Amino acid sequence: MDASATKRRALEVAVTAILIVAGGGLTLALTSGTGSSSAAAAPTGPAEMTDSVTIADFEYDPPSIQVSAGTEVSITNSDAAAHTITADDDSFDSGTIDGDAEGSVTFEEPGTYEFFCRFHVFMKGTVEVE
Repeated sequence: MDASATKRRALEVAVTAILIVAGGGLTLALTSGTGSSSAAAAPTGPAEMTDSVTIADFEYDPPSIQVSAGTEVSITNSDAAAHTITADDDSFDSGTIDGDAEGSVTFEEPGTYEFFCRFHVFMKGTVEVE
């Protein structure tokens, strides 16, 4: 990540934290339009074969996963802010996963799906379903 992307990421996290502390109700309205930098591109590189994703520091870990069709993927949100895992094509949505909570998504159909967080659209990930 270059210096300008790092500064932008730090600013996005700081602004989101301030909004959460200030009442959180404005978080969705003020962050839903962000995320058009090069850091917002879907992750590249090999997908990790796993059935779990952790959300920490406003990032999916791992950002790319590979699962077999029918797999239920568990999602652990380690942030204080609520997040989602929502398909770009609307084929799945975890629903809101509050801070320090868990959720899951079951992947039935083979394919490659890009996903994002509805509340923090700069958060991106990919799942490959075999």
